[in-house]
Amino acid sequence: MKSLTQNAIKTIATIGLLFTGCAKPTSGVQHQIAVQFGSYTTAGTKIKRNNLLRLFLPEAQAAVSNLKLCFKRLRFKMADEVTNPDPTLDSDNIDFSLGEIDISAGSTALGVISLPAGNYKRVEFDLENSCASGKSMSLVNTNGSYTSTERVTIKFEGDFSANADGTLTLGVQQILTQLNSYDGLSASLKVSAEAISGVLNN
Repeated sequence: MKSLTQNAIKTIATIGLLFTGCAKPTSGVQHQIAVQFGSYTTAGTKIKRNNLLRLFLPEAQAAVSNLKLCFKRLRFKMADEVTNPDPTLDSDNIDFSLGEIDISAGSTALGVISLPAGNYKRVEFDLENSCASGKSMSLVNTNGSYTSTERVTIKFEGDFSANADGTLTLGVQQILTQLNSYDGLSASLKVSAEAISGVLNN
């Protein structure tokens, strides 16, 4: 009986070591990162950060007149997680329930998160229908009004080093350009929004 117990303890210890070896190493250091949308242009007009309302005014000749996103969570992925999409390598989701953000109101500062130190290659936002509107995305452009109740994942790719407290700027030019021309005919709003990635950088 004693031998059986000792064998069981050894087996449990061995399994524990195996799982420890598979876990993503972390220094345990956390940094405070302010997440924000960066500046971008549309219809040839320079739009300054924190003044995104100008993007949607008629004189800017922008196709998008209103864009609302219901933020639920985000994920940060390191290089090995991008090249090897293995669920065991996934970073923990970061709860980022901001509610529905009216991008046309100039809300560029999204919030501050606590992020483990490391070098990241991708950030993914999950948009869900958990806001009061019941929509994950609402878009109005010159082609019409469109909404989605599906989970929409918006990706930003590039290089971001979390080695100190700082700011993460999300470049949304490519995504807005995609939505400018959306007409609801060739694909769903979810598919169109997920078809292209934005840019992340320090």
